[in-house]
Amino acid sequence: MKNISKVLGIVAAGAIASSISVCSAAAYSTTTVYTTDYLRVREAPGLEAAIIDVVAPDMPIQRICKLDNGWSQVVYNDGVYYMHSDYLVEYEYAEIEDNYYAEAEDDEEKVEEVYKEDVEEVVNYDYDTDSYYDEIIAASDFRFDGVEFWGDYRWTYYSEQVLPGGGLDIPGRHTDYNGYVCDENDYICLASDFLPKGTVVSTPFGKAGKVYDCGCGNNITLDVYVNW
Repeated sequence: MKNISKVLGIVAAGAIASSISVCSAAAYSTTTVYTTDYLRVREAPGLEAAIIDVVAPDMPIQRICKLDNGWSQVVYNDGVYYMHSDYLVEYEYAEIEDNYYAEAEDDEEKVEEVYKEDVEEVVNYDYDTDSYYDEIIAASDFRFDGVEFWGDYRWTYYSEQVLPGGGLDIPGRHTDYNGYVCDENDYICLASDFLPKGTVVSTPFGKAGKVYDCGCGNNITLDVYVNW
């Protein structure tokens, strides 16, 4: 077992800056809690703090205490870090999920709430491609900048409010919470002049994209279909 008392002794000695909230000396014991989704481990209790790692759902975590600001101080890989308290529970999530589905079998609204996403701390997970992506470029930044360079591509966007795209064959077409136009598998709809239609690519926007359109004008641009 990891030397928890040694780790906590480092905290007590002032290894974490005084500007960061820590637990009182009286709280130097841990409780096992479980993650309810893919959840970030951060260096400090705040959304701007550095990300140390991403933990999978239903993983046991040793929590030192809950802070008043919505964060929990935890022991992770022999270090003291922080995770968002809303996604840590005292029972294995698989057990909670089974019970929830049993009670909500005929209630689609409740079932959807099980997988309700938090755009800040829960990492987007694409269940169809079995790959999750940490959002590298926020939708608000993309909308403001207009052009982003990531991977091998130049990323721009075009709006369905200007180009409704009635002739595009996009099954299950819908707009997600960030305003991206997506298909039935929640792939972001893209336009490309160099990738064939149907090509699936990684994006910096939290989930994969799929080519449905063309007309970008050059051979490195991927145009993202949006509702802005």
